[in-house]
Amino acid sequence: MVLAEIIAWIATIFRGCGMLAKRADIVKYLVSLGNLFWLINGIITHNTPLMVSNGFCLAVMVYEIIKKQIKKK
Repeated sequence: MVLAEIIAWIATIFRGCGMLAKRADIVKYLVSLGNLFWLINGIITHNTPLMVSNGFCLAVMVYEIIKKQIKKK
């Protein structure tokens, strides 16, 4: 499926850029976007392990982002 492959490449680019980022908050945002795209890819391809693992990682990253935003206030 071409759409799934395109989404997988987008996810890989976000995850790769996240690994190259210098600031921790930018890493979290980019890796979160990568996880979101991998989650979408898992939904499209009906790949349950891909959905569960990336959904879990995305939830942890979003929790960390929200926690940091609350501490700033």
